Amino acid sequence: MEQHCFTKLLSPTDTTHRLTVPMANLGEFEFPTGQHAINIEATDTTEQQWIFRLSIRRNNNPNSRPVFTGRWIRFVKEKGLRAGDRIVFSRQQAEGDGVQYRIRAERKIFKYWVNVQ
Repeated sequence: MEQHCFTKLLSPTDTTHRLTVPMANLGEFEFPTGQHAINIEATDTTEQQWIFRLSIRRNNNPNSRPVFTGRWIRFVKEKGLRAGDRIVFSRQQAEGDGVQYRIRAERKIFKYWVNVQ
């Protein structure tokens, strides 16, 4: 069963530099003790795999929001995303102790959110 992690309306910075992940949703991701960055593999609606780097800034940084980097900007460009679009990130239990992440890009057309392929 798929479990919702977060939904985010994209800002201009999200579409040009990095995706800021809502701090309240950081608990959806498991960081090994002492590490501040992990690779997240997510599958989109076309079954394409994407590897994003999720990192949190070190302890003394007052702006410690988690961010996706890595192939994030490539994902944005391939999907043609722009500020005002949104992403929906979810997870489900995989075989064994694994977790499978899913990412869906959406655009509002009139008053309906539709998938961006």
